[in-house]
Amino acid sequence: MENINKKNNNLYEQFLKYSYADLKELFKKAKTKDEQDFYIALSEIVLQREQERVIGKD
Repeated sequence: MENINKKNNNLYEQFLKYSYADLKELFKKAKTKDEQDFYIALSEIVLQREQERVIGKD
């Protein structure tokens, strides 16, 4: 279980490095619909987090 936690944490840390623009570019370069769907889902998470951050400041 510890090995899975390390991998999950590493994946999360990698995700945090991507900006919305990065994910949009990866979407454009995607070769399959599944890959496009994956990058869209991640970009929506990034936008949601940014919205929550902005709303939280009001």
